[in-house]
This record gives sequence, C-alpha cells and structure tokens, in this order.
Amino acid sequence: MARSITTAFKNAIKSSVVRPLLAVELEFSTGTLRFWNGYGDLTMTAGGSSNTFTGLGDLMGVSAIAESDQIEAIGASLSLTGIKSSFISTALTGNYTNRNASIFLGVFDTSKSVIADVYTLFKGKMDIMKIDEQAETSTITINLENRLIAFDRPKERRFTNEDQLQRFSGDKGLEFVPDLQDKEIVWGKSTN
Repeated sequence: MARSITTAFKNAIKSSVVRPLLAVELEFSTGTLRFWNGYGDLTMTAGGSSNTFTGLGDLMGVSAIAESDQIEAIGASLSLTGIKSSFISTALTGNYTNRNASIFLGVFDTSKSVIADVYTLFKGKMDIMKIDEQAETSTITINLENRLIAFDRPKERRFTNEDQLQRFSGDKGLEFVPDLQDKEIVWGKSTN
C-alpha cells in the first residue's frame, strides 16, 4: 500500500523529540463521534476534512494495529473509559454495526499545532460493541473490522426472479425459473 505523508510530517517523525497523538472517528447513525488521546478540544484535518475532536486523555486505548504482506483482514480494538452519559446514549441508541470507523496518527510541532495531513492508521467498520457500566464510570470497547473482511463473507444471492428484480428492476431474465423447478425433462428418447 502506498504511503503518502507530507514532508513536514516526515521531518516531525524523524526529529529527536516526537509529539504523537491518536484520534478516532466513529460514524454512528445518530452522529459522528470524534475523540483524541489528549485533553481539551482539538481541531485538525483528518480524513480529508477539518473537524473538532474531544480529548479523552489517557481514557482512550487503541490496540496494536498490525499489517501483513498477505491479503487478510486484521482488525483493531478501541476502548473508551470515563465516557459522558450523552456519549453512552449515542452508543446505545445509534446503529453502529458495519458503519465507518477511522484511527488517525498525528504529530504536534514545537508550537503544539498539529502538523498538516494526519496519517490514517486504520480505516474499517465497527463490528461489536461492549459497554461495561460501573457506579462511577463506563467503558465502551468497540471491535473494528478491516474492509477486507467482506471477502470472507458469503454473497447471499439466489437465482430467483425476486432476487434479480431487487438488483435490476424490470429484468425478466429469471421470470421462468419457478416453472422449471419441478419440470420433468425427458432426455435421450423420442417423444410421440
């Protein structure tokens, strides 16, 4: 996979002092949640648009993100601790399965500004969410799937007229399939 990073980003990573940041973007049906692993709100360009990310400090954890030279789906896991009740309600009421999720790696410069073109570490879909509610705080753990997981899923297609019409309305290519289902076909002998 091609890696495109800016010269400023490359220089910041190579410098003797590196100030990294991690950010996540989760697209729920009720709205998009954006967090980063620092304190306060941070506005930066990630994923092609400028947005404000809410700081969770050390309350945000991201699993190791692995890569392989094979074509395989490697996922990631994200945990958010000490979440506000408004975010919990978004997680409980919003649809999240198979919706977009991204993890970004950014770098601060010496003046604590985010260097342009934050790098996308992981882009995939949300899969399973587990909410662990305690008396004081709550922890949300979200498993993220790589987009390649779709190769492992079977295609649910049928050779029926209804399935064909769902995909191509007005197509009559399979309209006689039900008539063929129990049809006796005489093969190899003459008919009178």
